Order: sequence, then structure tokens, then C-alpha cells
Amino acid sequence: MCARTRVLLALTVPFALFGAAVSAHDAALDAQPVAAVWKVQSFDFSYGGLATSYSCGALRKRVRSILLRMGAHESTEVRATGCYDMSEAATLRITLASPVEATPENVSALTNYDAKDELIARVRGEALGSAADLERFAAEWRTISLARDKQLKLAPGDCELVEHLRRDVLPRMSVRVMDDKLRCSRAFGNYTRPQLTVSALVAVAPTAQQAALAPTRGALIAQRN
Repeated sequence: MCARTRVLLALTVPFALFGAAVSAHDAALDAQPVAAVWKVQSFDFSYGGLATSYSCGALRKRVRSILLRMGAHESTEVRATGCYDMSEAATLRITLASPVEATPENVSALTNYDAKDELIARVRGEALGSAADLERFAAEWRTISLARDKQLKLAPGDCELVEHLRRDVLPRMSVRVMDDKLRCSRAFGNYTRPQLTVSALVAVAPTAQQAALAPTRGALIAQRN
């Protein structure tokens, strides 16, 4: 081995080890539990896939399973508002509760009610919660590879759906995109599973009280919208 090669190896190996150490450190930080609260929201989601068509039931089920894997509460609802079986276009109404870190900014945003919120609560005979009323629970950032995830079992044909969710839904949740290699072909179909890796905030162990809380606030938001 020549002297120049030995010098390059001496310089390269420490940097490689440093990079691995940084990645391991970041992963360890992600694994640390954080205090979280439920954020409830309701919105429309439109799917227009040219390579893959779903039945309405299959589309709702697939979307809901992905959202649950990304940290959404079991109370999450996905309803078809404009869907025809095996059509290239569909519109779904999604009402979900998902964890957000219990930062002062997030807590303030969740308890900043408008006049319509107050009117709905009054009609329902409910009290709008304050910052102190929000249930805190433990959550953690989990790395999820959609291509390799054994729970989701996505197929190559799901690429366009993941692409739509990546663009229109995941930004609404506590989901960080780590590696995006989605290459969906609308003309020739898709031959590999969706190549998307994310870090999602997921509740560690929801309590019965949390399970009851999320659907109640979800119904309030659904009526408001």
C-alpha cells in the first residue's frame, strides 16, 4: 500500500466512524419519550391515481392503515364523500387525532377557540378544555420504512397513493420525511414498493382516558367543518 493511500484511509475512516456515531446519536435522541397531546383535525383528501384504481372500501382501509401506522389514534375515521369503485379519482373525508409535542406553541394553538367552537360546545353542553385540561402522554419518534414495513405490507401499486399522502396529509401530522425516493410511474405502472422513510411521532401506550378523549374532540371538529 502506497503512502498516499495510507494517508487517505487514515483521513477517511475517522470521518466514516464520526458519521456513524452521529447517526446513532440521532437515532438515540429520536427514541427518547416526549410529552405529547392529541391534535384533532378534519379535512378532505383527494386521490387521483392513473396507474392504480381502488374500490372505495379498499381505498378507505388502505388510507386508514397508513395513518394509524404514522401515529393516528384508533378513533380515526375515513369516509368516502366522492368515490366510485375502481375510479381513477376519489375524495375522502378524514377525521383524525394524532400526537403533537406538548410545546407551549402547540398547546396554545389547540386551545385557541373561535366563536363557532364556543357555539357548538354550548349546543352540545360541553366545556371547551383549557391548556391545563389537555391530557399529556408519552410519545416517541419512530423510524418507519414504507417499503419494508411488515404491518402495512404495501404493494408497488400503492406508490401513487403514498405520493398523494406524502404531499397532502403527512405535513398535517407529526411526521418527518427522512428519505424520499418515490418514483411513481403513471404511464407504465409501478414495479417496486413505495420508497419512503419517515420518522413519526407515535403514542407509547395510550390510556383509556386518552382513548375516550380523542373521539369526543374529533366529533366537535368534524361538526365544525
